[in-house]
Amino acid sequence: MAELYTILKMVHGGSVVVSAAGFLARGLLMLADSPLLAQRWMRIVPHIVDTVLLTSAIALAVMLQQYPFVHGWLTAKVLALLAY
Repeated sequence: MAELYTILKMVHGGSVVVSAAGFLARGLLMLADSPLLAQRWMRIVPHIVDTVLLTSAIALAVMLQQYPFVHGWLTAKVLALLAY
C-alpha cells in the first residue's frame, strides 16, 4: 500500500509540474502568435495531463481518507479547481 501511495504521489507531483509548464509554454506561444498552437496535439495534451492530475488527486484523497468539506486544505483545493 505504501508503494502505491508513493507512485501516486510521484505521478501527481509530476503532472503538476507538466501542467504548469504547459500552461506557461502555451501562454508564451500565444503571446508570440505562434502557429504551433493550432496543431491538434497542442489542444489535446493539456486535457490528458489535467485528467491524470485530477485522477491522481482523487485517488490520493480516497487512499488517505481525506475528503472535501471535512478537511479545510482539501476544500480550498476543490473550490480553486471549480473556480479554474
